[in-house]
Amino acid sequence: MLKRKIESDLIQWKNRRHKQALLVEGARQVGKTTSIRSFAKQHYESFIELNFERNPKLKDIFMDDLEPKTIYMNMSAMGLGPMKPGKTLIFFDEIQSCPQARTAIKFLVEDGRYDFIESGSLLGINYKDVSSYPVGFEEHIRMYSLDFEEFMWANHISEDVIQELKQCFKDQCPIPAFIHDKMMKLYYQYLIVGGMPNVVNEFIETYDINEVIRIQRILSLLIAIIYQSMQKEKKPKLKKFLRRFQNN
Repeated sequence: MLKRKIESDLIQWKNRRHKQALLVEGARQVGKTTSIRSFAKQHYESFIELNFERNPKLKDIFMDDLEPKTIYMNMSAMGLGPMKPGKTLIFFDEIQSCPQARTAIKFLVEDGRYDFIESGSLLGINYKDVSSYPVGFEEHIRMYSLDFEEFMWANHISEDVIQELKQCFKDQCPIPAFIHDKMMKLYYQYLIVGGMPNVVNEFIETYDINEVIRIQRILSLLIAIIYQSMQKEKKPKLKKFLRRFQNN
């Protein structure tokens, strides 16, 4: 599994004495869900994931009142659990598809029995559908595709080498020629491969550029599908952006 910088952010959030819910924003396919699942596995006894796009029926949990007791009862009735106070992380994935869950976060955080992480892409699209934002009960972080340092981690470049590069940059001194040549070759590969986790994984497993290009085309197709889905919505600015992105 790829090492990601968000791991340290998640640990810092968990260790806060008075923590809010954590909203992880970012484009699709940048690794949000994978990173959150891995974090939960390492740091919680119980992990409950609700993906509102994969299982739309989960939205029914929030159709009644938004009292925590009612929500937890509805979750239990759907077979979600176990819920252990102080030892459970509840993960609302693709939360943009369930505005009521976003509204409920305030009451769930006030209840204080469990930790909550939300994740989603295109969160701004349905902002009018959220009846009440959980201001003061929600911390935001943004996740991106792999940067070059994360790409170096994926290619097994040691931390000693990375620290040497950073020190050379700080001191404005030359990098040893062998390391310089190696890093430039890796950087050119990064420019071709990019930072989307699925593409990077394929590259480090096969070093097959044809497969890399195939997966990149699949991701490009995803952008096209999102754009087409917006044709039925009154989102002219978003459609204009996606059309420009698709044509680049």
